[in-house]
Amino acid sequence: MVKKKISMIIFIVGVALLITAPILGYFLDKSVLYERKPVVIDEDSDDGLQSAFAYPFSIGKDQKITIEFSVYYANVTATLKILGKGYYDQQKALNSTPGGLTGQDFVYSRFVRGQSPSADSDDERSITYNGYWYIEFAGDTDGGYLISIPGSYVIVVYGDNDGPPADTDVLFNIVIKKDGPGDFLEELFYYLGAGVIAALVLFISYSYYKKFKGGR
Repeated sequence: MVKKKISMIIFIVGVALLITAPILGYFLDKSVLYERKPVVIDEDSDDGLQSAFAYPFSIGKDQKITIEFSVYYANVTATLKILGKGYYDQQKALNSTPGGLTGQDFVYSRFVRGQSPSADSDDERSITYNGYWYIEFAGDTDGGYLISIPGSYVIVVYGDNDGPPADTDVLFNIVIKKDGPGDFLEELFYYLGAGVIAALVLFISYSYYKKFKGGR
């Protein structure tokens, strides 16, 4: 009786691990690094990197970040680039014009109701009123595919306000996410659950085998 209870508990633990695996994978798929709606910078950012928005980050092998970049403010044009950290530091010291800098390639897309999503690559994206881009970055691209290049990078946003002279604010929304431990934990819990159940089946089979052999 005790063995049956223990076996049932082990079986429940195994099933629980299998059920938990995809749930963990879903909820821990990405971690939010930065989110602000809106970010406010000055249109001077269009002329000098020191006035631009900058968010530094690092990625490892086969890791990527995603960026949700949007503008819902009239008269505003905002442009996003991703620069290597060393290159950014050098150009910031010179207060270089962001528009003249070459960024790293990323994959971008936007979702339109009734249309299939499509992806292209570029080294910058500009948006105006009611604009939205979904961006994925891993270091470089090959067409619409990501290439993993680990390292340190900086997301840069600069822009312009075409409204009255007194309106110099450039407002945009940005959400930056990084690959989380979801895939690893999902796989780990899946194998643990399957391993527990497999071990239980082998144990029960061996117990019956011993009982059968002992009864002969």
